[in-house]
Amino acid sequence: MKLFNLQLVLLYACQISAFTTHVGHRASVRAKLAPPPPPLHFSPTLTRQHVSAVRMVGVPADTASAQTADKSSLVQDMLAGLTVAFSLLSKAIACSAIVGVNPLVGLWSSVVMGLTAPLLGAREGVISGTAAVVVVPLSALTQTYGVEYMTLCILVAAVMQGLFGMFRLAKTADLVSEQVLSGFLNGLGLILLLSQASVFKAAATAGALIPAVSMSSLCFAIVQLLPRFTKAVPSSLVGLIVATYLGAALKLPLATLASSAAEGTFSGGLSALPSLVDLGLLQNQLKSPAALKLVLPAAISIMIIALVETLLAGKVVDDMTGKQQEEDVPTRSVLAMSSGNILSSLLGGFGGCGLIPQTVLNLKSGGGGAFSSISYAVAMGLFVVAFAPLVGQISQAALAGIMVTVAYDTVAWSSSAKAIKAVLNPSKYPGNDGKSVSRSERVIDLLALGISSWICYFGNLAVGIVAGVGFQRGALSILRRLVSKDGGHHLHSPSLTIIR
Repeated sequence: MKLFNLQLVLLYACQISAFTTHVGHRASVRAKLAPPPPPLHFSPTLTRQHVSAVRMVGVPADTASAQTADKSSLVQDMLAGLTVAFSLLSKAIACSAIVGVNPLVGLWSSVVMGLTAPLLGAREGVISGTAAVVVVPLSALTQTYGVEYMTLCILVAAVMQGLFGMFRLAKTADLVSEQVLSGFLNGLGLILLLSQASVFKAAATAGALIPAVSMSSLCFAIVQLLPRFTKAVPSSLVGLIVATYLGAALKLPLATLASSAAEGTFSGGLSALPSLVDLGLLQNQLKSPAALKLVLPAAISIMIIALVETLLAGKVVDDMTGKQQEEDVPTRSVLAMSSGNILSSLLGGFGGCGLIPQTVLNLKSGGGGAFSSISYAVAMGLFVVAFAPLVGQISQAALAGIMVTVAYDTVAWSSSAKAIKAVLNPSKYPGNDGKSVSRSERVIDLLALGISSWICYFGNLAVGIVAGVGFQRGALSILRRLVSKDGGHHLHSPSLTIIR
């Protein structure tokens, strides 16, 4: 316990030290650039606060207020980043389990993505890191052909993302409608749910199925119910800790991350730092047409899915802050994601993309600047170096509970229900322009949702998105021509509504 307290103190000390150094540097720069302070005139119009600010800082009151606001904003960004790091900790580990790699790989992937995105000009406020939408198609590859193709797959996907950004194709994400996005989320949620079946099969083989289901259900219940009472702490982290340590206290025969990993994986310290992959093996794979052909389908899926979620995360920031991003920000965000994925793959990671849930959490926690993402990434790195032994004690059953929660929250329940209700009663669900929408159009929307869900689950996630967009656009185009010949009303165009 003393060691844990000391590590916690060191964590906050490092954060505060980095913060004060950054603020001190900015303050010194402002002091050099600011005009000389005017002589002090204590007129009756000066308030006590104005006089205090001038005496203490030695600069005009408005400049002092601006500096105070900057400091306050940095503090909020730092605290929001810490909150995001805690919330993403368990999910990053769970994503590693899905791919079948060392649990620390997901954490370092989040660190790399969290640092490169703001430094390379991505949308401020967007949190980038390990994503379930990336690991699902990647896991299909690694489970079939092994993890030795993971680096090549992520690298190929990153290069395609870079080309997408260089040719400024970010606006094509607007083609994805609410119905197609809902179908994609439905398929993804079902895949994530079934991916946890292996945990319970292993528990059943070990004669611990009931304890595993019990702790997983407890974790799921805490994650779902705790936010109704308090949001001061991430519910996923609380659920993970409670389920893990209750299982240990009751001496339940549950497997932990450390028990199923190689010896020394969770020893912490500098030995936990990532290292470069085997560049010779990677070079041989890049020269092999057979290897490239093998990873290409998964790489295309990852490229499309990561692009969609990253650009949607930027739209979430626009929607929640009321501030429209500059025209070139989506392109910079895509290029930053591409660079982060290249670096992550070379360090043995599986990259990631912009994360809508963590972006929403960041904004609601008071973050919104680039420093919030940097703070989150630094905190995640410290978790690995300082708290790796504690991370190794997490039970796989509790982690499965987290992923079941993620799967449940991923499914677009409300949007799917809305699509059905819109078919039954179109008059209650007008289009985005406020005009009425015919039943035929709503049937097409529902079919697009169903097609996307079906193909994403039973086939390929990226193909599901493309097929859904193609069907919806094509069917509405045909219907529009038929209506125009009959002199009917104007049809709506499918557009994207951010789903939270």
